[in-house]
This record gives sequence, C-alpha cells and structure tokens, in this order.
Amino acid sequence: MDELSGVELRQLRYFAAVAEAGTVTEAARRLRIAQPSLSQQIRSLERRIGTPLFRRLPQGMELTEGGWLLLDGVNRALGELSSSISAARTVTPTAIVGVCRGVAQSILARAEQVMTRGWRLRLAYQQVDSRLQGDLLRAGTLAFGILRMPLDASGLELRTVSDEPLGVVLNGRHPLAGRPELSWSDLCSQRLLWFPSERAPGYAAAVLTRLRDHGWTPDTVSEQHSSHTLFRHWLIGHDDLVALRTRSSSVGDPDLVWRPVGPEPPHERLVLAAGAHTSWGRRLAASEGDCSHLA
Repeated sequence: MDELSGVELRQLRYFAAVAEAGTVTEAARRLRIAQPSLSQQIRSLERRIGTPLFRRLPQGMELTEGGWLLLDGVNRALGELSSSISAARTVTPTAIVGVCRGVAQSILARAEQVMTRGWRLRLAYQQVDSRLQGDLLRAGTLAFGILRMPLDASGLELRTVSDEPLGVVLNGRHPLAGRPELSWSDLCSQRLLWFPSERAPGYAAAVLTRLRDHGWTPDTVSEQHSSHTLFRHWLIGHDDLVALRTRSSSVGDPDLVWRPVGPEPPHERLVLAAGAHTSWGRRLAASEGDCSHLA
C-alpha cells in the first residue's frame, strides 16, 4: 500500500502547525482557518495514518511517539520541498522562437523587447519559414514566431514589429545606382533576385501582384540560399539584376546601394506571433500596446 495515498500536503502542514502551536486554537489563528475545520483535518490525517498523533490534554495538544516520528519527517520533507521550489524559481524558462529569413537585427531587437518585457526569459532562435510557423505556433511547438504577413492568422495572437516600404537593392556600379530614387518604369528591363515563394506564399503573391499593377512583371532569379555572400555575389555580377528589400535590412554593405522606388511601393509587414490559446499567446495579449513605441 502506498503510505502517502490519501495524505494531503495541507494536512501535513496543519499537523506541523498544531505541533508547533501546542493548541488547535492557536494553530487555527496562525493558519487563518476555522478551528472546527482544523480539528477535522487532524482527525482525518490520524485515520489515514492509522494511529493517534496527539494526546488531547486540558492544557493543549501533546505529540504521541508516532506524532514525533511523523513531525520529524514532515519538517524534513517541507524543508526539502521549500528548497526545491526556491531552486525551481531561479531557473530561467526557455522560449523557442521561429524567425523567418532576412529579419534585420533592429527588428529582432524590437521583438525581443516585447517577448521579455516583465518576464525572465531565455530565447532560443530557430530559422523557420513563414508558411510553416502558423501550425507550429498553434500547436505550441514554437513559443513565438517572427514572420511575414499575410498568412492565415486564425488561432494566433499578433503584434506588428515592422511595416516598411520595399526599395531596390543593386550593386554600386549598376547603371541605376546613381539615381536617388527609382520609378517603376526604370525597372522594366530588370530581372528580380527573388526568394522561393513557397517560404512565404502570401507575402510573395502580394508583392508580385503589386509589381504587376505598376507595370513591372520581372523575370525572377530564384535565390535558393539565405547567405548574404551569395546574395551580394549575384547582384555584383549582374547589371540587369536587382532585389527588393526594406532599408533596415539593406545597410552595412559598401558594394550595394538601396534606393526607394515609387509610387506606392509594396510593404513588408513583420509580426511577432504566438498561439492564441497557449500561455505564450496569453502573455503576448497582455503586452498589447507594447509594440506601439517600437515601430
């Protein structure tokens, strides 16, 4: 028979309190519960253990031999439990965060402010395409995700961390590089270095549709790898090839330039997401408004 079967932690705490106080009345006062309820719990514990734990005397409660043995074990167990709880509280929980490709460091820093605001949290990042993140977030496999919209947002809690216009990235010797701003007609003869659309199909379709609406239907060169070295190699080696990026994701390379294009360029909207019915989603919902000052 399991010796702990039916024994509740609160009964052991009540037992230790009565032993320390010496009377049920004083123990009830310290525990802030009714005296009859405390007496009932002590009797229930004695029945469960199968032996008297106290001698009821006019001046109070005196431990029996069995009571002394139990008290010693209870005190050690409660001390160990308290130490374990304290130790558990010092452990920083880990949140797995999916990140789509091409997220600028400044945007990642914005998202981190929201994810960690008021929480002691360690973040572990994994590269995950936008199209895959929704199901992983809803299942709780990912705690958070940073992904490109649009996509199916059902069952997700979302916070926008970036909404920027796309501009044109080209090599510094490109014939168009000397212009401070480009028009859509400037790009008609240009090919587009473009990512595989299956990584973020909603975003890819929205951008390419906007380009066609402006009269540019470019031949696309698929950028299969996310390596910046290969990205710049393609652009530097071709004077009829450009890419679309936001300004924030296109800084720091002296051989490449970023130029705005207009009118009405497509936008890249990045969101911080979590499953709406997960604990992470509830935390993100509680942070509503925290992103407003970050964009």
